[in-house]
Amino acid sequence: MCRSCGAIVGAGEAQCAVCGASTAKSAIPQQTNVVADRETIKFARAVLNRPFKFTIIILVANVFVFLLMWESSGLSWHALWEVFPEPVLLAYGAKENLLINAPYHQWWRFVTPMFVHVNLLHLLVNMYSLWIVGPYVEKLYGSAKFVVFWVLTGIAGVVASYLTVRPNMPANAFGHFLFKSQDGPSAGASGALFGLVGVLFVFGIKFRRELPEGFKRAFGTGMLPIIMINLFIGYLGRGIIDNAAHLGGLLSGAGLALVVQYRRPGEHVAIATTWRVLQVAALTLVVFSFF
Repeated sequence: MCRSCGAIVGAGEAQCAVCGASTAKSAIPQQTNVVADRETIKFARAVLNRPFKFTIIILVANVFVFLLMWESSGLSWHALWEVFPEPVLLAYGAKENLLINAPYHQWWRFVTPMFVHVNLLHLLVNMYSLWIVGPYVEKLYGSAKFVVFWVLTGIAGVVASYLTVRPNMPANAFGHFLFKSQDGPSAGASGALFGLVGVLFVFGIKFRRELPEGFKRAFGTGMLPIIMINLFIGYLGRGIIDNAAHLGGLLSGAGLALVVQYRRPGEHVAIATTWRVLQVAALTLVVFSFF
C-alpha cells in the first residue's frame, strides 16, 4: 500500500501507479526516486477516500421508478423485456413533444425522463454505466456538484431530443442519426450519463499536467474510445436510440467541466455553500417535476 495516497501497489512495483510516490523503504544510492508532489497526493486521496452516496441514491431512485412502472404494467415477466406500454411511459414522465407544446405545456417532461426507462435491459445498461462512471465524478467534484451535473446534463439531453424531432428533415445518414421523423415517448438516463462522460473527458484534458499517471489512462483522451464506441452503437441503432439526447448530454457535460473546478481538498466554505444551494435546487426541481 502506498504510504502517500493509500492506493494498492503491486508486488515489486518501484513506485505507486496512482500518485507516483516511491515504494522503496529507503532511498537507493545512485537512483533518483520519483517524488510525489503535494497536489498529486491530495488528488489521489480525494478520489480514493471520498464517498459517492448520491451515485447510489440516484441509482436507487431509477430502480424505484422502474419498479413502479412494472407494477403499472401488470407485474408480468413479459413486460420487463418488451417496451412498457406507451400510457405507462407517459404517465411516469417520458418526453413527448406533443405534450410539452401548447396547449398542454407539460414542461416537467424536460426533467422526468432521466429517471424513466423503457424496459429492464435499458435500465440495467444505464445503471451499470452509472455505477462505473458516477463515483469518479462524485469523488472528484463532490456530491453537490455531481447532483447539479446529473440534473443539468440530463435536462440538456432531453432538450436536444425535443429540438431534433423534425419530420421534414432530409432522409440521409446524418439526418437519420441525429433527427427523428416521428414524435413518440423518449426516456432514459443516457443523456445524463453522457454528460458525466463529457465531464471526465474535459477534466482529464484540463488538468492533464497534475493528474497522476494512473488517472491519465482513465480520464481525458482515455475517454475517447468509450465516446466513439457509443456513438458508433448509436449510429447502428439510429431510429431506435436517441442520439441527439446523448450528444446534448455529452456537450453540456463538457461545457460544465470547462467552467467548474473540481472539488479540491480544503475548498473555500463559501464556494461549497453555493453548490449545496444549487444541489438542493436541482433535487427540488426533480421532486416537483414528478409531483
